[in-house]
This record gives sequence, C-alpha cells and structure tokens, in this order.
Amino acid sequence: MTARSSSGPARRGRTIRLGLALAMGAGAGIGIALGFSGCVSNDGVTEAVCPPIEDFRPVSAVLEQRCGTLDCHGDPSQPLKLYGRIGLRAPIFDPDSGIDADNYYSGGSEQTTAQEVELNYRSICGLEPELMTEVTSGEGSVGDLTLVRKPRLQERHKGGKIWDEGKPGDRCFVKWLQNQYQPGGYDPVDCNTELGL
Repeated sequence: MTARSSSGPARRGRTIRLGLALAMGAGAGIGIALGFSGCVSNDGVTEAVCPPIEDFRPVSAVLEQRCGTLDCHGDPSQPLKLYGRIGLRAPIFDPDSGIDADNYYSGGSEQTTAQEVELNYRSICGLEPELMTEVTSGEGSVGDLTLVRKPRLQERHKGGKIWDEGKPGDRCFVKWLQNQYQPGGYDPVDCNTELGL
C-alpha cells in the first residue's frame, strides 16, 4: 500500500492495488471485477484510493459486529467478506504470529487480528474500487456506494436495515469514507457509541 500523488484533485487516501494474487491469497472478496477484462488494466490489476487504513480498526469493529456474523458477511460465499472474532476467521499463515490457535474460532477468545482488519479493509475498498476512489477524492457522494445504501435499506438488502442515515453506526462509516481528516486523526466516537463503549 502506498500513498498516491496526483496532479488532479487532492487525494488523501491510500492506493491499494487489487489483483489476482491478492484475491486468491487473501480470499477477501476483492477479485470480483477480475473476471471482466474491461474493468481492469491489461496486467490484471486495478487500483482503488481508499480512506487511510490506520483509521479503519474502529470502523471494522462496527462492521464486524453489525454485519460480520456467519449468517451474513462472515459467510465465505458473500462477495463482501468480513473477518473477525464473532464471524469468519482468516487462515493463520504465520505460525509465529502469537495467535492462540486453540481459541482462534468464531466466538472464541482470540480477538480480531491485524490481518483480519486488513482483509476487511481490502474487502471494503475492493467492492466498488472506482466509486470508492471517487468518494475518497471528494468527486463522488458516499450515497453512491452500495456499502452505504444497503445498510440504510435504500437498496434491497437480505440483512434488512442495519442503521438509519445519521445514526452513530452510519456516521462512523460515512465519516471514515468521506476522508476529511488527516491520516491517524479519525475520531471514533460514533463507532464507540454504536458498539456501546
């Protein structure tokens, strides 16, 4: 992940490259556009400019709790996959990670790992990369994103309404998406309110 510079509008997010290796290795649901040759470059890679990952953990915690259970986006068959302690767990690739494998299962005592937060970030950013780039750069509206419309039930959503527009969970997600703060300066007060902290 690298910061992107541009001669156009200021972009304060991070550019992530979404390619076949990431989609296959991470299983994060970011490869959905790869089957359409018109949607990606000739080398099979597309880029998305996303809000800063260093500010994503509290947002990820809200998404995990509200959307990440095994019967929702914690289901590996979903195009948008969310990993975490209460739902789908990521494979442990590093045996020296310090993860207690005996307690690393859905509902176990092992908390959501940094790897799982990163997979959630890539899943969120890779679902609609072009729209995400427009929203992050200020050229598009957060209301254009499926990720915002479905929880508000402005579009058909099997999970029903997750939150109302302007409520703490919605504000938590939307403020992060709008990216109108310096990296590392995101205020998680709405995320904490949504989680009851």
